[in-house]
Amino acid sequence: MERANRILIVDDDADFSAALRGVLEDEGCTVRSAADGKAALDLLRSGKPLPQLIFLDLMMPVMNGWDFYAELQKDPALAAIPIAVLSGVGRMRPFGVMHELHKPVDLPNLLGLLHAVEEPDRPSCPVRLSTC
Repeated sequence: MERANRILIVDDDADFSAALRGVLEDEGCTVRSAADGKAALDLLRSGKPLPQLIFLDLMMPVMNGWDFYAELQKDPALAAIPIAVLSGVGRMRPFGVMHELHKPVDLPNLLGLLHAVEEPDRPSCPVRLSTC
C-alpha cells in the first residue's frame, strides 16, 4: 500500500495551516495550501499534479468547504480525490466525504489518513479512526 504524499490543505486559519504543513512536510509530503475553496479550485485546475488527499476546512470566506466540495463533484478527476474534513463545527461534513477529524486534530489519526490512500490518485476505502 502506498501512502498519500501530495497533499492540499484548504483552510483560512493561517497558523493552523502552517502547523499542519510543517507536520506533513516532516513526514515527507509535498504540500500546497489555499485559504479558501475558490483558491483551492484554481490550484487544482492549474495543471499541476493533483493531490492524493485534501484536508478541508468547512468554514471559510469566499468559498466555504461545502461549496468547494460541490464544485469538485462536477469534475470526475477532482471528485476522485479523497477528502478529510478538518473542522471545529462538529458533524456537518458534506455527504460523500470519507474522513472527518475535529480541531484540535489528533496527530496519529491525521497521519493515519496518509496511509488510507490505497493507490495514488484513487479514493481509498474508509478507515476507522479513533474518536478521542
